[in-house]
Amino acid sequence: MAEFPTLKPAFTALLNIAPGLPVGALSGGQNLTWVNILSGTLVSHPEYPVEVNATLISGADWIHGDPSGAIQRLDVRSIFKTDDGALLNFSYLGAIHMDQEIASIFGGTAKAGLVTSWRGVTHKFIQTGTVKYKRLENDIFVAVGRFHVKEDSVVVEYKISYVDHE
Repeated sequence: MAEFPTLKPAFTALLNIAPGLPVGALSGGQNLTWVNILSGTLVSHPEYPVEVNATLISGADWIHGDPSGAIQRLDVRSIFKTDDGALLNFSYLGAIHMDQEIASIFGGTAKAGLVTSWRGVTHKFIQTGTVKYKRLENDIFVAVGRFHVKEDSVVVEYKISYVDHE
């Protein structure tokens, strides 16, 4: 019988996001909100075998809200540039389990200083044409996320792990 896989630290991502722009209710009943990602960093954990220090070039999130409002489904697509010039296509799918604090962020009423619990769970995908970073295409990444409300911005923090299956 095979052992269960374990998670090992890989990256921390910090994403500064703009307020969401509500597109509205789609024909399937979901609400769509578009969120511009203004800036961000992706930095590897010291134990991860590939050193990454990257900054966001461009990114956005297409959030599909379940009709009940209990879950917000994430669909993020972005490009990061490493400190040595490589481009990383960084995307993820996931879900935010809504609570009162996160609802205040989505509604624009959250107070500065709020740090939410780890309510977002995602599956990350990283692609690149640079040989040095090819391992990133082959590892499986999962993450938990939370929000930090600042005086003039909202930052999403992700702790990203890779699945160790050996």
